[in-house]
Amino acid sequence: MTQRALESNEDSEKALTIFDSLLKDSGQKRINDNQIILILDALANAADAGIVVRFPAVLAICARRGLSLNYQTLFSRHWEKSPKRQNLEKLLLASAMIFNLQGLKPPKNLVEIAASLKPKYGGLLPRGKFQLSNGLHITLQDLQHSLKAYTADQLKSRVRPDKTAPASSNTLDGYLNRIFSAKQKELVFKKQDGRRFTKTEREYFSRIVRKKLEAIANEEVVELARQLIYNNRKSDQVRT
Repeated sequence: MTQRALESNEDSEKALTIFDSLLKDSGQKRINDNQIILILDALANAADAGIVVRFPAVLAICARRGLSLNYQTLFSRHWEKSPKRQNLEKLLLASAMIFNLQGLKPPKNLVEIAASLKPKYGGLLPRGKFQLSNGLHITLQDLQHSLKAYTADQLKSRVRPDKTAPASSNTLDGYLNRIFSAKQKELVFKKQDGRRFTKTEREYFSRIVRKKLEAIANEEVVELARQLIYNNRKSDQVRT
């Protein structure tokens, strides 16, 4: 792997760290223009399509918080005909279309910037997919699924308090929360639904999540857990 590719991967990891922290918070965490620009630029030029398709979700965060994106600063990071700038432009235009299709409120300035980009990239949208400078093919469907997943999570967080009530903790979702991180649980359900993994997700699932599932499914582990739970309940009854 070249030095440039390594630096690109490092930027993507930094962006995802910030992005994931924003997804987990209650909406009160401060975010500035520099962080938004860092995330959007890194996602647009990531080497993994599974990372790139999170681009619209970042815009959704901006819209939810009433942030006005500084596109001039974003574009000024690259010269006008730079492949990296073209990646940003294509993803912004595609994201604007997806916000419109889903009936979601876009972040400030997105409609205007998309209108200015249509003459340049309008032919991309009817085809339903486009290619980035690094050779990745991005589909509008994948971008739409990513945005839907984010908005669905936000809806759940508004309906359900952050601290799970005792009654709801005894559900499949509640039990999984005790064992898996949010990302790991997402992959569990994605596998269950038969949805396709990205290369990064596939490797992470195999390396981490599958091993946890194998441990949970092990008959000896299940039997031990049942014995301990049963004995604990029995001793509690004796004490009462």
